[in-house]
Amino acid sequence: MAGRDIRRLVAFASLQSTPEKLLVIRRLLSGLAVFRDEVQVLIPADYEGLSELVASEAKRQFGMKVSVVGELMSPSSADTTLAWTRQLEEAGVEVIIAIGGDGTQRNVAQARPQVPILPIAGGTNNVACWIGDQTAAGYAAGLYATERERYAGELRRAKVLHVHVKNQDDLALIDVALVRQTFTGALAVWNPEDVVALAVTVADPTRPGLSNVAGYVEPLTPVEDAYVWLKLGAVQTGLGPHYGVLAPGLMTPFYVVDHRRMALNQPLKIEIPDAGGSLALDGERTIVVRPGDSAWLEARRDGPQYLQPERILRAFR
Repeated sequence: MAGRDIRRLVAFASLQSTPEKLLVIRRLLSGLAVFRDEVQVLIPADYEGLSELVASEAKRQFGMKVSVVGELMSPSSADTTLAWTRQLEEAGVEVIIAIGGDGTQRNVAQARPQVPILPIAGGTNNVACWIGDQTAAGYAAGLYATERERYAGELRRAKVLHVHVKNQDDLALIDVALVRQTFTGALAVWNPEDVVALAVTVADPTRPGLSNVAGYVEPLTPVEDAYVWLKLGAVQTGLGPHYGVLAPGLMTPFYVVDHRRMALNQPLKIEIPDAGGSLALDGERTIVVRPGDSAWLEARRDGPQYLQPERILRAFR
């Protein structure tokens, strides 16, 4: 689970404290508790003791058994999220509930899970996440776990942006941004003047993040088989301003030089600036690129299968 990054300091985002995370888990468990005699809940072990606390509270408050699985790990790195996802899948779970923002959900996708994911919003930017009531989401997860065949048609396969730079391959769920910095540093991107170009699988003007500006220029939903590419510039060279919400409370102007809608599986060459730069994947600078590097991306619908609580609950009779 995510909770703290520099965007929460430069914007007006809330801090995801441990007590707040526990409240999210309690709400999920209250929905799952309807099926306490039919489902088993597993949680990965962690050094902070959160898993043991959740197991104890689940038994005391909801009469549920929550089993702690896997080796003790620190929840401070992307590798931990990958490992937890794989541990849960190896333990035989039928649904994985991941609490965190777009960066955390990207780490889950990197594990290539074969079971459905219920992505619960818990980060600064939550475009890839369910933002409805977590109690209802827990109930929907219980319905799916107990009647998988009935609700199999209510899953959605996510779009993924695949990035190839030299001999390195990576992925993003929502956005890939070419930025001017030639280092990763604090990872997060919060200055619009740093962004040279942007590719997005979702362009929603109501969700904060790098993809937000595309929502005003070329709106795009998760179910459409397309992605959007934008080339950005300074006030002298671009059209605008188009305002974007980079993080909660952080409204910033963008100037769009060019934009177009791309079909899935249609590759796009990334033009590296003469000074180099870096690629931010789902809002975090990840890959440093140099002049002359060969860099490509394309979007494919080959990401995780997402549980859609609203569809499951509407299908319930």
